This record gives sequence, C-alpha cells and structure tokens, in this order.
Amino acid sequence: MILIVTTTGKCNMKCLYCGGSFDPKLVPWSEGYRLEDLVDLVVRTGCDVAFYGGEPLLNPKLVMDVIDSLKSRDWRGRFIIQTNGTLFESLPLSYWLSFDSILLSVDGRPEVNDEGRGKGNYKRAIETARNLRKYGFSGDLIARMTAWERTDIYEEVTHLLSLGLFDHIHWQLNVIWSERWDFRDWSERSYLPGLRKLASLWLGEMRKGKILGIVPFLGIMRAELFGDLPSPPCGAGSESFTLLPNGKILACPIAVDSSWAVVGELGNGIREVSIGEPCKSCDYFKYCGGRCLYAYMERLWGEEGFREVCTVTKETIKIVLEHGEEIRSLIREGVISAEDLYYPRYNNTVEVIP
Repeated sequence: MILIVTTTGKCNMKCLYCGGSFDPKLVPWSEGYRLEDLVDLVVRTGCDVAFYGGEPLLNPKLVMDVIDSLKSRDWRGRFIIQTNGTLFESLPLSYWLSFDSILLSVDGRPEVNDEGRGKGNYKRAIETARNLRKYGFSGDLIARMTAWERTDIYEEVTHLLSLGLFDHIHWQLNVIWSERWDFRDWSERSYLPGLRKLASLWLGEMRKGKILGIVPFLGIMRAELFGDLPSPPCGAGSESFTLLPNGKILACPIAVDSSWAVVGELGNGIREVSIGEPCKSCDYFKYCGGRCLYAYMERLWGEEGFREVCTVTKETIKIVLEHGEEIRSLIREGVISAEDLYYPRYNNTVEVIP
C-alpha cells in the first residue's frame, strides 16, 4: 500500500489545465492532525509514503518531519514526491536523497511547457533535475507530463529523453480539469500518430538492447507479460489512499470534492472503492484496469466524452501490443530481459495509463 500525503492544498503556480491552489475549505493549506497519528498509521501498515499537493514543498517542514520520524522507527518503506520542481532550495539535500522516486512536472519542449505552466518554468524544473543528478540522486527520476492541445507527444517525449536526466517519462491526458475541448480531433490528428512513431522508436531501441523508460508502454507490456497491473493502474481505492491536511482519507488524491471518495479518517478504518462495469467485462481491462477511478466515477465530460477517452486508451494499447510478438522474440533471444519491462516495480504514483 502507498499513502499519498497531501502536505498542502496551496500551489505556487497556476497552470492552464489545472487552475492552481485548491480551495482551502476543501484542502487546507496546512495540516491539522498530529504527526504521531500519521507516523503510527504508516508504521502499522508498512506502507510507502508519497508527498503531494498543491505543491508539497510549500510545506517542507511536514515533509522533513515525516521523513525524520519514519527513519527513526522500525519502518523500511519508500519515499516518493510529486513536485513542480521550482522550490529545490526549500528542502535540504539530505532529504532529496531520501526519495526513492521523484516525479517532476515538465511537459516537454520549453515553448510547450512554458505556454501551459508559465514563462521560465521549464528552466527551473530542468535545473532541479540537473541538481538532483549533480548531487547524487540515484533513484527513479520521472518526468511527469500533461498532454494537452499543444502537445506533440513524439516531440515532447523524445526531447525529454534526449536530456539524459530522466529515468522514465510519463504523461497524463488533459481530460479532467479543463473545459471540454476537441480531444477527438487532436487524438486522431496528432496524438495517436505520434504514439505510433514513438512505439516504433521504442522497439527500434529494444532491438539494440536498450529499453527506453516510456511509462505507458512499459505498463502495458507489464500487463501483457505478467498480468498483474492493478485496477486502476495507480491503485486508487485499493492499494493507494490519500491523506488530506484535515485528516480525511480519500480513495483518489484529486477527488477532493467527491463524497464517494471519502473512505475514512486518520485514526479510523479505511474502506475500498473499485471500478465496476462496463470496464471489468472489457477485453482491454487487463491492460488499462479501467484507466482512472476519478474519471470512471465522475464522467465530467459525460458519457460521450468518457467513450472518446476509452477509445484512445484502447488504441494506445493496440499500438503497443502490435509489437508484442517481436518483443517476446527479443526476450527469448536474450537481447532484452522481461524483468526490465516490469514497471513500475512498486507503486510510485505514476498512473501508468494516460
């Protein structure tokens, strides 16, 4: 299990597709529970801990207090953080080096990133990535993209790979927070052709014995080869739960205003929430696990929009599986190892399926 600790609802940015800080009435900007209660829950369950926001490093004291407290206890879990990478100096280096996975928000090429996230953001995020490598971070450094109307998925992913900084690249589709946009046109005109080109590159590198860390492709092949991807792939509601600053526990970190998502409170039991039909009977469920619990429950773009995203998910899976037989051949021939396609090796908060 992983516990996502939302340190604050406040954010120091206001991205086009997000909107910035949470309303403090929904997600307070500082914690209102006792640190000891959080630490006791983590030690008792043996879960990993991820820090989330808002921007989690606007409350660096809580991050440091949790890490210090758990390191002093009989606990052998992992630390993870999702951050926009603009507040590197707020956390002493020893704490950065305590993380097993760091997810940095960056959307690809500088001009695309800064159009969505603000002028100068790319430079600051990449500077943080360079600092992490410079000072010896050896964990999993993940570029976490938002894919939206300006995204050329091939160009953004290959740009980030070319930097030589990131172990893995992941992206999520902008199909939740924003107003409805022409997702179908973009996906048919740009996104799916870009994925096909990216998959060809991925396979070409595998033929040379190199596996590029493209998370959605890896996750789909994990499902194909090992058959153990959770539902949903991020584990929301079953293997992953979120602690809000007010002590509420949610099934999903973004479902802050949804009553169905409240599954407990700090100090009490936690119930599970799961994806049902029509997803569970679908032939693609093995690979996508229903994709996203929040999207499944909320249907913010209505049934038609939900089906549009589902169609793109199926096409994404097909694009990867088209290369499945050759990938198996490369494994049999010893060019690559099946184990190297098993990702994520632990729940590090990547959603796997865009």
